[in-house]
Amino acid sequence: MAKSLPKPFKYRGRWRAQVTLKSGSRPHADFDDHASACAWICQMLSNANTEHQAELGGPTQATLAQALNHYAALYSVNKGGVDSELNRINHYLAGAGLKLLRKTKNEKGQIALEHYEPKAQPQGWQEHNDIRRAKRSETYAAIAALARKRCSVINTADIRRLMGTMKAEGLSDSTIQKEIALLRHMFNVAAKEWQWKGFENPTEGLKLGTSQRRFVYITKEQEAALWEAIAECDNPYFWPLIACAMETTMRRGSLLAMRWDKTDLEGRIAQVPSKTGEINVPLSQHAVRVLSEMPRHPSGRVFPMTANAVEMAWDGVRVKAGVPELQFKDIRHLGATAYARRGLNAHQLKAILGHKTTFMAQVYVNLVAQDVLDAMDATAPVTPVTQVPPPAVGSAESIVQGRRAARLNDPVKKRPQDNDLSVTATPTGLLPREEAQSAQSAREDRPQTPQRAAGQQEQQQEQISAEPTWLGDNVVMLRPRTRAA
Repeated sequence: MAKSLPKPFKYRGRWRAQVTLKSGSRPHADFDDHASACAWICQMLSNANTEHQAELGGPTQATLAQALNHYAALYSVNKGGVDSELNRINHYLAGAGLKLLRKTKNEKGQIALEHYEPKAQPQGWQEHNDIRRAKRSETYAAIAALARKRCSVINTADIRRLMGTMKAEGLSDSTIQKEIALLRHMFNVAAKEWQWKGFENPTEGLKLGTSQRRFVYITKEQEAALWEAIAECDNPYFWPLIACAMETTMRRGSLLAMRWDKTDLEGRIAQVPSKTGEINVPLSQHAVRVLSEMPRHPSGRVFPMTANAVEMAWDGVRVKAGVPELQFKDIRHLGATAYARRGLNAHQLKAILGHKTTFMAQVYVNLVAQDVLDAMDATAPVTPVTQVPPPAVGSAESIVQGRRAARLNDPVKKRPQDNDLSVTATPTGLLPREEAQSAQSAREDRPQTPQRAAGQQEQQQEQISAEPTWLGDNVVMLRPRTRAA
């Protein structure tokens, strides 16, 4: 028998609606008419019955691709690195045959996501993508297999196999870490916020590799070849883009988001969005000169280029310059290293890089071997801290034998006579002869007291019974003779 709904009742001339929830709370509301009170009761009970339902039907109903699509709409859209995260999520969506996601802006100018069907690409670009995907074919196949699985049947072994496949195809530990970090966070929020009761995160317990920090250094010849290749680009915005990337150490996304209405050339500062929020970037004199001489675009953007256009232009430049492994993000690294060589410290670099702490700013201060040698030479004292030993003649074994023979054959020195002593024993140590005589004269000039007389008599008695002991050249120590019993 179905449980009847609670009925409104009269209270102070109005209709009061009240319900009792499973939590024990009893919310209520007053209305002018009976129908409104009944509607409120139905709505409250309906919400109470559905408030604990799992998102997407729970892990037994949702596939990994569906869960990542839901995660992107709730969390990825609010992240500074939304573009790179959407790129990873789209691999799973494509593997499951779902529409892809891309970033857009709503009517309020806020960042939002929209689904889209990938369009046919030009033949040259499609061939380029096919070649790149062919190098990671097994990784994409493993991602597609995971994307179609229900989340409840995905286990730790599945994630470990994905990691092994990515490693076998040459992907770095840093790339693998980012992939697993995305899945780990998605599973964590699903268990905590999506009402996936009893769900266990399959990525828990996985030990990830340690990412290696990139050490970037190019020679002067390579740098000259790089700028020569940049000068040959047709796009008039690409050269200023690279120059500003080096001078400001901004990331590609921040550079492409620069606008003239937020760039103050006189005040030498630019307000740009970054991964950590909107920041004010100081502009060097060279950066101001570059920005002042470049053409203006009607859109108001400083660099009216797409991320894909920048990537393709950079690929051609680095190959032509003979540095195919130099990535665009390395320009930020090179710029920070150049500032460090000019004498900027970690706190100043922190302001330029837009970091909140000096820890990460220190990562960009890469000193090459010659820099370390120059620093050692600059800090070396005029006179050495330690003496240089005499040059060795012969082998170490022969030197040891020679020194030992010289020490053993050295004749025993004659014991010095009492009149040859140049030091005098005192209660506080040994004094040279001149200082001892001065101290003795000062003691004799002091007025005599009964206490002093007794002390001098006792001291003279000790000196008479003292036996000198030879310690070396003109150095002795006095010690009392042992009295006969």
